[in-house]
Amino acid sequence: MKTLNTTVLVLCLLVAAPAMASDVAVIVNKGNGNAVDKALVAKIYFGEAKSWSDGSAIVAYDLPEEKPERASFSTDHLGKSVSNMKALASRNMFSGKAVPPKELSSDDEVKKSVAANKAAIGYIRTSSVDDTVKVILK
Repeated sequence: MKTLNTTVLVLCLLVAAPAMASDVAVIVNKGNGNAVDKALVAKIYFGEAKSWSDGSAIVAYDLPEEKPERASFSTDHLGKSVSNMKALASRNMFSGKAVPPKELSSDDEVKKSVAANKAAIGYIRTSSVDDTVKVILK
């Protein structure tokens, strides 16, 4: 019986983990009035869009590759794996096409950096969102 309970607990955790990891919000500065949709977010993180429609240079932030939020963002919003995105960033950087997003260590750092820069974009756990930033995608 103890083995069955342990097995059920492990299965529940395995099912719940992806659901928790996919709880990501894409955020921008509250003063950012640019129209932003999923396609533009992908272009930004693919290195294809470098400035907002108002002409200001886009500043993109990423979380470390071991964070589940990064995997969720990459898969759900970009349609790529973290390793695919890392390879794309390397190609862009070495070819001079684009600079990869700046990596910050936590949701709090991303949120503070986005709140401090009108041209910034990033992503954090939905539970980390507060009124200092504007959510554009969930």
